[in-house]
Amino acid sequence: SSGINAEYGAKKKHTKRVMKKASAFYLRNWIAFWILGTINNFSYVVVNSAGQSLVDSFNKGNLIGLILWANIAFGTFARIINAFFLEGVSYKVRIILNGVLMGLSLVGVALSIHVGFWFCILCIVVVGTVSSFGESVLLGYMKSFPSEIVNGWSSGTGMAGVAGSLVYIFLDGVLELTNVTIFLILSPLAVVYCFVFLWMLKLPPAKDPSIVNTERASLVQNVVEDNQSEIIVENGKVQEITDHEDLVVAPENETNFQRYLRCLKSVAWMGLNLALVYFFEYVASVGGSDKAQPKDSKTSPNWWVRNAYVVLAFCYQLGVLISRSSLALFKIKRVEIISILQGLNMVFWLLQAKYKLLSGNVGVWIQFILMVYVGLLGGASYVNIFYLILHNRKLNDKDRELSVNWAAILVNVGITAASVFILIMDHTFLKYD
Repeated sequence: SSGINAEYGAKKKHTKRVMKKASAFYLRNWIAFWILGTINNFSYVVVNSAGQSLVDSFNKGNLIGLILWANIAFGTFARIINAFFLEGVSYKVRIILNGVLMGLSLVGVALSIHVGFWFCILCIVVVGTVSSFGESVLLGYMKSFPSEIVNGWSSGTGMAGVAGSLVYIFLDGVLELTNVTIFLILSPLAVVYCFVFLWMLKLPPAKDPSIVNTERASLVQNVVEDNQSEIIVENGKVQEITDHEDLVVAPENETNFQRYLRCLKSVAWMGLNLALVYFFEYVASVGGSDKAQPKDSKTSPNWWVRNAYVVLAFCYQLGVLISRSSLALFKIKRVEIISILQGLNMVFWLLQAKYKLLSGNVGVWIQFILMVYVGLLGGASYVNIFYLILHNRKLNDKDRELSVNWAAILVNVGITAASVFILIMDHTFLKYD
């Protein structure tokens, strides 16, 4: 009995040591993913915030939907290429390439005023493609980390929205800098992006069996048998697991195409909800907010009314930041409820664009609050769905990466559809509003 107790005590001490190491690695990687998420989406957000100013600078006021389309459309192809053709390419190579293109595209947007509108659109295409490609690569890379690490990434992407909107409001609305200066200031972020991935983000040392689980090759984990259960160290916390879900085993002689379809089926419901939520929220936050104010709002003596579009963009991103950072507090499994609520939001913002239900000094503040709500729902859908996919113990690492990429592709499908819808509505039933 005393021998058993001594052995169990030794195992508990070993577990505590592993927990300490686990916490250090988890915190470092959480911060690294937070920074990467912030930079990855930062330029994308600034372009959306600057959308109205960019089209106005070329006298193309009715083509704001084209800015959103350019910022997202080709990202779908970038995600497809990453998911289906670059599985064997080093993550380092993909991120360095992404960083180089990020810097060049920001410089291109800055200088486009001296070239022309379509060159500006081309550079925005690269900005959006870089954001989508980087997100796809890094979400796939998370297969090698605890599933909860997605909270660091999602919180960072949420911060990108808030910081991007605030930075643009400050540089454009307060300092009154030109778009040329603003985008040149942002270009060095590409260097920081590469630095963080290459030198800050670290997998736990593969040679230490007490730190790395051989199956997941990165999850800081130590298993201690205790009767019929297991004690597992994850994120620096001890969790007891009494049930084990079997991995889905691929059929023999499965072709690549069959594997792609199988992984798509595994995330079809989640991906559909992501696509719908993004369609609804982008129609509301970009198309609806662009037409939400009366035509004479630009001459209003009220600063908030004059700058309502960029403030609404900030409010949306604030909501996204809050909800994308909420995973540690609560998790939502019934993601379809979020989709329904976001659909109702879209209906309201279309009515607002058409009939100006809320206007004036008081109405604009109600709009700000309602746009925060739009962001809250969008961010909640994003972080919970990607967590549920990464946390799905029935998927092996290879299938998990492909499944995550399928979901990311469907995000782009939803946003692309929204940009097309916005272009149509701006030239049809909202043409004169």
